[in-house]
This record gives sequence, C-alpha cells and structure tokens, in this order.
Amino acid sequence: MSELPEGIPRAVEPAPRDSASGIFVRRAADRELEVLLGTRSRRSRFMPGFLAFPGGAVDPEDRAGGGDAFARCVAREVLEETGLNVPVGDWVEAGQRTTPPMFPMRFRNHFFVTAASAEPAPEPATGEFEQLSYVRPRQALADWVGGACRLPPPVLPILRALAECESVEPAEVAASILRANAVEDRAPRIEFTPGLWVVPLRSATLPPATHTNVWLPGDTQFAIVDPGSDEPAEVDRLVEVVQRRRALGHEPTMILLTHHHQDHVDGIDAVAERLKLPVGAHPRVLELLARPGRPIEHGTEINLGRVTLRAHLTPGHAPGHLAYEVVGRRLLIAGDLLSGISTILIDPAHGSMRLYLESLARVRALGAKLLMPGHGPPQSGTEIDRLLDHRAERERKIYTLIGPTPAALAQIARKAYDDVPEMPDALIRRQALSHLVDLEERGLVAQQTPDQWNRAPGADRVERIEARLRERLEPLRLRIRDDSAKHVGHAGATSGGGHYKVEVLSARFENLTLLERHRLVNEALEDLFQTEIHALALRTTAPSDDSYSPDQG
Repeated sequence: MSELPEGIPRAVEPAPRDSASGIFVRRAADRELEVLLGTRSRRSRFMPGFLAFPGGAVDPEDRAGGGDAFARCVAREVLEETGLNVPVGDWVEAGQRTTPPMFPMRFRNHFFVTAASAEPAPEPATGEFEQLSYVRPRQALADWVGGACRLPPPVLPILRALAECESVEPAEVAASILRANAVEDRAPRIEFTPGLWVVPLRSATLPPATHTNVWLPGDTQFAIVDPGSDEPAEVDRLVEVVQRRRALGHEPTMILLTHHHQDHVDGIDAVAERLKLPVGAHPRVLELLARPGRPIEHGTEINLGRVTLRAHLTPGHAPGHLAYEVVGRRLLIAGDLLSGISTILIDPAHGSMRLYLESLARVRALGAKLLMPGHGPPQSGTEIDRLLDHRAERERKIYTLIGPTPAALAQIARKAYDDVPEMPDALIRRQALSHLVDLEERGLVAQQTPDQWNRAPGADRVERIEARLRERLEPLRLRIRDDSAKHVGHAGATSGGGHYKVEVLSARFENLTLLERHRLVNEALEDLFQTEIHALALRTTAPSDDSYSPDQG
C-alpha cells in the first residue's frame, strides 16, 4: 500500500456481515468455569488456526418469520458445526462486536450464552473447526501469553470477563460479557500477541485499504508506530486507547515512524502535541518530512521496559523505510514491506524494486514468525516467501513480453497485469516500470525511448550468470553490470567472453576470506568462463561485515 495518489478516490469501508456466536459455559469438577472453544481450520479464509466460539453468518432463512434472526442463526450454526441442538429460546444475548477494519472480511457479531451439559466436548461436525474442547478462561489466557495458542481480539475481553465471573448462570455470564463488549466498542484493546496493541485509523491510503494500523509495542513503556490519520475523531480514538493502556500502568515514550508517506505520518503533529512525545525515524525520513526528531539508524535498539525493538533499514517502497523487530519474540512491525489486504506499490518516482526485493530477502533471513503490516491483519512469516515468488512471477511475465523490438510501457503493463483488471492503469504502469528499471539495472532490458523498452544485447548471457549465482549462493543482494561495450577490441572480446562487474551479498560468505569467497563465485560460474565470461570484477560481502549496510534508497 501507499499514500493515496492524486486522482484515485479513497476506498469505502465495506459493510460488515451480520453473524452470531454461541458461548457454552459450565463448571468443572473443581468448580472453575469452563467454556467451549474450537480451533479454526488452518485452511479457513478468516483467522485460520485461531481459537473461536462456534457460530457463523446470518442466512436469509434466519431472517424469515420475524423475531430474533441472530438467535436463530446461532442455534442453526452451533447445530451444524458441533451437533449440539440448543433451542432458540435457551440462548441469552451478550452484546456484539465488529471485526476490526484491518480485515478484508468483517462481521458484526452477536454473542449468545447458554448452559453446557457435563458431556465431553463434541467432535466437529464440519470442516470449520479442527477440534472442539472445553477450556478454562484463565488457562486459555495463560496459554495465549505463553504463545501456546492464538486468540482473536474479540475473544480476549470475553475470556478476561469469564475469568472473573463467579457464576455460570447464562443470564449472569451474559451480563458480564455484555459489559466487557460495551467497554471495547469505542476504544478497543486489540491484541494479536501479548503487549502489542493495535489501533486501525481511517487514513488517506491506497484502495482497497481504508485504514492504517497504529501499532503500540512495549511493556511498562510503549511506542506509538505510524499514527497516520489527521482526522480529529480518529486521533481522539487513538488517544483514548493510549489512556486506556496508561490505566494499566504503561507509559508511552515516543512516536516511531516506518516511513514518510502521508497515510503513516498524517497524525504525528496532533499526537505528539497531545501526548508530549518525541518522534523517531530514519534520518532520511526526518529530512523528507523537514522536521526534527530522534534519528533511528539501521540496528538501533529501543528499550521499552522488558521489550526491546531493533530497527532494520528496509528501503524500496520508500527511502529510509524502517521495520521494527520485537527482539526475542520473532515478531516484526513491517510498515509497508507487505500488506495483509492488497499489494505494495513500488513507485519508481521515489522507490526501487531492487531495494524492495533485497529488503524482503533480508527480512526473511530474520526468521520472523509473525509480521505486523501497516495495512490489513497480521501475516505469517512465510508470507515473505510468497511475496518473493509473486514478484518473481510478475517479473517473468514482464520480461517475456519484451523482445528485440521496442514495446510500449502501457502495452507491457496491461498484459503483465491481466489477472487484476480492476487495478487502475496508472498504478499498473508504475508497478511495471519499477520492474523494468530493475531489469535494466541488471542488464536484461534497455530503454529506447521514455515509453519504450526492448531486450538488452547480451541479456541471455547475463540471465545465465544471474541464475547460476542465485542457485549456488542464495544472495540477499546480486548486482551484475555488463561492461562489455566498454571493451570492444579487447583481446578477450574476440573469444566471445564479456566483461562484468558483479556484487554479491550472501550468508554463504560468512567467516570466509576474500579468496575463499571469490573461489565460491568462480566455481559457480566455472563452465561459463572464456565462452561467456572473459573478465569478472567481484565485490563479495556477508551480512555481518563491518562494511555492509543496506542502501537507504
């Protein structure tokens, strides 16, 4: 995602679907309350692998005949998913919650409570759940804190309320849940993982997103990352959530920025003034914003009580873009490195596809298990692999459309992005141009006019060299420059071999001497020398080298 380009209207927040969930409660043998929870199928489109109450969307048949469609919905869904047949009249309503606007699929969910029998938990009756079990709320919360289970944000306050509830009478339990849901309505405590709150704020961002995620990482101290809305009501809501966290004894210490785009920075002045907080960002971002602040360099660590953030320079989408690793937790606040709702725009005007792909590769090497994007819900760490594969496939489509005869950018873009016909032409041209600039830097294509591109002379040879080095060395950065044209008439030119400058950044070079690194490169290209390569100038680096630092973009 990115800030909203001129001429593209803001997206309209999609209306949530009506749904209902059933909460079964009973006492365990030791008198502690138990509640029925299911583990959602990992193949589900909505919160796969999370614990949830049985339930689902309201169907037309639930609305037929008048009366309470939500109660009929919960009775029907529970029967379908668990086999438990509870009469409509035995369900007691316990308030409602709406899925946070960071999700592409949202529900306005009504909760209902009923008494459970002493029978063991039923087997799932459909593929919606992998298993069902009776769980003690205190134990479920402890498991969540310890990372042993995943709980969706709406379920957390309900479990907290149930952990304090002394009664198992459905009416009293429902009243306790109703109070908890009412507190969450205005300034919700949204946590996907302990200590990392998020507030989605309506912002001027690229469709289909409508909100920017403001992450609040920390412990006894916490930071506010990317307050990207200048709407007063949205800033008020963010401040309310901050005050709610303050009531728990936590204090905000600073505002952190991932990058300079307006949908990530629009609210910094208002939030900084109201909360009296300093702003931290990469020096390039502070320069672009023309504002003072604390410079955050690559590798800077930020202490937040028992939580430490480590900044990683990840340019490409924007100059000076930072991602913040939650040290020791395998979590990454990723900014616009990725999106949970759409694709990331790489605009060649101020971005770089080469730097973006290098940033993704470096982030993959961190081994983050959970990625917290600037837009959309959290993503699995494996999403980086999918993104790199997706970009490689898009590049392949673009490259195959280019031959020796010049082709127009508009034609290349529309054919390369024929799988997303709804994407505006202006955006796909920018994305395609970013790939073309990257291909040109790698010696594979050449720009003939401001709007036309063709295959570069010697592209097949560069392609073979690049493929061999990627296969053998798995580089985090690979740059190949074909200097053969500068050596026409050189003795080696008559043999057909070209002259190349190659830069390789690879973890395979760790703890190796310069000679050993060069030997690995030469071995990878051994059969290409003389016929394909006459001269090779090398720069080989490892991530831990003192001389290594990511480009700022």
